[in-house]
Amino acid sequence: MNDISHRIFVVFLFIAALSAAIAIWLRNSDYYLSSLDERPFHQRYDTLKPSGIESHGYGIAGTAMIMVGVATYSTRKRIRRFVNAGRIKYWLEFHIFLCLLGPILVVYHTTFKLGGLVAVAFWSMTAVVLSGFIGRYLYQHIPKNIQGNELNMKDLEAENKRLSDHLQTEYRLPGDVLAQIDNIGIHDSDVAQAGFLKLLWYMIQGDLSRIQRTQKVRAILHQYSIDIDSSKGILRIANDRIMLRQRILLLEKIRQLFHYWHVVHLPFSLVMFAILVVHIGVAVAFGYTWIW
Repeated sequence: MNDISHRIFVVFLFIAALSAAIAIWLRNSDYYLSSLDERPFHQRYDTLKPSGIESHGYGIAGTAMIMVGVATYSTRKRIRRFVNAGRIKYWLEFHIFLCLLGPILVVYHTTFKLGGLVAVAFWSMTAVVLSGFIGRYLYQHIPKNIQGNELNMKDLEAENKRLSDHLQTEYRLPGDVLAQIDNIGIHDSDVAQAGFLKLLWYMIQGDLSRIQRTQKVRAILHQYSIDIDSSKGILRIANDRIMLRQRILLLEKIRQLFHYWHVVHLPFSLVMFAILVVHIGVAVAFGYTWIW
């Protein structure tokens, strides 16, 4: 899948999830916005109550999406046999799509009526979704190869040297110019003392300052009267190298954060699935078997 196809794929997933959520809300908003006392008298109460055919269907579809999303991504990530079954970032994006739309459908299944064990499951699910967004942000800052597998420090240093050599040999970039470009970005001493919030700020700042970095590199090249044709190639490689050097500095810290993130994400996931199993078991025991 090339970059254009990948972007189309991601946009399609986003539009599909958003469209489904909006369509269900527009279809049933008058019921969801009515008070709990008024709902039994609503004309669509029999189909929209949690055990009704429509809301029950949302719950089944949402649960299936969550389980498929977790199972497929975990299989691709942890079982070596599937290491070449597509880039892991694609599986992660599909996982995010299913595990975002799935919980939305589950919320529609509850008709926003939360209490008891359902409330615990809902807040556990909310914690899983929110921590999932944070985990996705951390994960995208861990350098990976084309297959999506994480690179080690040796690989990163080799790539950094390759880009540096390319700038010096292909474009004959002087050493003092390269040194000035290297000063753009965060510094080692800052990272060593950074806590979670400061590190997160470095990451966000790095993502938001790409245009500013480009302008700084362009100003340096202009100062040394480097021609426009060469500047375009130098700018692209210099930006790649700045980003790579920042990720080298942040790598171990990000991996530490990612480890602690699992400590939060996994328990909430287990609680959610445990309550889900109990909920399904009770529903089946009381005869709530949807259309079967």
